[in-house]
Amino acid sequence: MYDRTIQFLPHELGPPWERVRVEVDGELVSWMQTFTVGHRLRGVTLDCAGVVGVHTDDAHQLRGHMRFMLETVLQRAESRGVPLSTLYGGVPDVYHRWAYATVMPEFNFTISTRRAEALPLRHRIRGAEPADRPAIARLYNRETSGISGMRVREPERWLGPRQGLYFGRLDAWMQVALDDHGQIVGYCIGDEVDHDAQQLDIVDAQASSSGVAGSLIRAMADEAVRRRMGNLVFHVYPASRVGRYLRNLDVTARSERPIGRSQMVRLGLPDVVLQALGPHARMRAEILGSERPSRLVIDTELGSGELPLGGDLPPHRVRLPSAQLAEILFGYRSAEELRDIHGLEISAGDAELLDVLFPPIDAYCYWPDRY
Repeated sequence: MYDRTIQFLPHELGPPWERVRVEVDGELVSWMQTFTVGHRLRGVTLDCAGVVGVHTDDAHQLRGHMRFMLETVLQRAESRGVPLSTLYGGVPDVYHRWAYATVMPEFNFTISTRRAEALPLRHRIRGAEPADRPAIARLYNRETSGISGMRVREPERWLGPRQGLYFGRLDAWMQVALDDHGQIVGYCIGDEVDHDAQQLDIVDAQASSSGVAGSLIRAMADEAVRRRMGNLVFHVYPASRVGRYLRNLDVTARSERPIGRSQMVRLGLPDVVLQALGPHARMRAEILGSERPSRLVIDTELGSGELPLGGDLPPHRVRLPSAQLAEILFGYRSAEELRDIHGLEISAGDAELLDVLFPPIDAYCYWPDRY
């Protein structure tokens, strides 16, 4: 029998980041990083334990070290009352074993550099500086306050963009747009340049007005010309100001809805999540009139929670796998879709009730905030 230990160590980025190390007989066999951050969901903000960089040394694979490490991290977070865990990327078709579910689509808009060059440039653009980070974080928080899935950036602690489109790329760059008074009114975060792709990827962009959005797109066209890139690809939320501006141009829009990979969430404490969503559910339940349950109890393999609905009917109980509940709460799939297409064992009436309470939406999280 070997001696296996786990350590939670300070991270170079500082709190709330931690490094996690698993050793066997004093030898490092598995490691990862974790941190706690606020994520928005249907008007509330919930603490979430981020899980990134999970790895086991090749010589120690298939011995349960990764399972031991991940489950210890999750138990530790949930014992502190952290109800969610977010997995950023990861090996496909693995993490569903721990009730992680993909809950966010991917969006991108491709526009030719030549077309973007025709837009007006009405704002001064310059490279971002470390002193700009609090203003950028506040602008981001204002513009994304109503979008589920978004991380909350703490203005005085946000470290700027940690990555581009791929994990391990830590040299994303940022430019800001200024108004006539020198105040930051927009920004763009660009990915490390891949000359083979012949495109400039923008992994986050926010603007305080449509005019600022146009200036940012035009400025990125100038950047693409400088870097000799024929196209710009904006990885932005369609309903953001930059997304809306792009949709009115000659662009190619794409969306993907992955399964078992990309942005995944685990509902570790369903009772805490459902309690936080109680006011939202009660408001939505008014659509049903008085002919609705007084409360809805949802049972999962990770725990139960209830939603006060305020109706005249007796309390009602539904059982769901935690992963499918996550898909419903984050709006990734409707309960009816999960029932009819994916074989979820739930009655048509229960699916209809859940879809009234939690209609489909597009949750989203920008790439720089995933790691």
